[in-house]
Amino acid sequence: MLTKNTCPLVSIVIATYDGEKFLEKQLESIFLQTYPNLEIVIIDDGSTDGTLSIVNKYTALYKNVKFFLNGERLGYIKNFEKGCSLSKGDFIAFCDQDDYWHKDKIKRLVEEIDIYPMIYSDSVLCGEKLQPIGANISDRVSTQSFHSCIQQAVFCRVYGNTILIKRSLYQQAAPFLSIIPHDWWLCYVATLHGGIKYLNEPLVYYRQHSFNVFGAVGSKRRRRRRKKNNKKVSKQKALAEIRMRMRIFYKTCPGRLIKEKKILYNLMKSYQNFSFINNIYRVCIFFKYHKLLLAVKKHSVLHRYLFCLKMFIKIK
Repeated sequence: MLTKNTCPLVSIVIATYDGEKFLEKQLESIFLQTYPNLEIVIIDDGSTDGTLSIVNKYTALYKNVKFFLNGERLGYIKNFEKGCSLSKGDFIAFCDQDDYWHKDKIKRLVEEIDIYPMIYSDSVLCGEKLQPIGANISDRVSTQSFHSCIQQAVFCRVYGNTILIKRSLYQQAAPFLSIIPHDWWLCYVATLHGGIKYLNEPLVYYRQHSFNVFGAVGSKRRRRRRKKNNKKVSKQKALAEIRMRMRIFYKTCPGRLIKEKKILYNLMKSYQNFSFINNIYRVCIFFKYHKLLLAVKKHSVLHRYLFCLKMFIKIK
């Protein structure tokens, strides 16, 4: 039987910001967890709605809740990093403010993480009222265990609300980088230190709504919002951030990973500009390593080849 004295401490880090609409339902699912040794760390980034009153309600009810209010806006990446730094658990789980967790989520992830620094699960895609839409994340992307950093260099489809990490991984990944989402950065670093394990169980009810920071893969709403956001962020800035991300990935990759280091170097070089030579070079890299670079894509071989050809005129 699991007891608080026999189980390692798990810290659930919740980054909140104007989340009153869905937060209470998410907190309800956390306090229904069957895992007995939990620490709840909530960091609010300056909410102006009723979020704080909801948090204060649970702080008064449960002794294992720690609440921190930021003096200035940090943004969601640095807010999650601050939560990790304030946590004490042997394991850390990341919690959004608008989903709902299966009651055995933490229990199952702790049971299955084994020697890996990170584990993640499948999710049930839901509408705004948490009604399942008939699809899981695994229906839209290739969910699997990952062992190569090249599998995380171009795309990441491991969502923060599904993962559990060992504290050692947080220590290896800190500080989080402002231009790379925290879950993507943690996934990349995890592949350098033992890999990412996939648990084929839907343990999160992933709510899709108009206020998501990131929507589910493949949703038309997400594509429309991305086009709208692209008007606010210049193409030049977006390209600069992609190039910076690849430089960071290359520099972070240890020299002992000779093949991976070489692939990242070649990608970084091809991302420098859109000269004809670089464009051809980039397409050739994607064709040669498409099984690794597009590992999360759940598409036919033909579709992958077409994606590789698109790299002639764009970078990802």
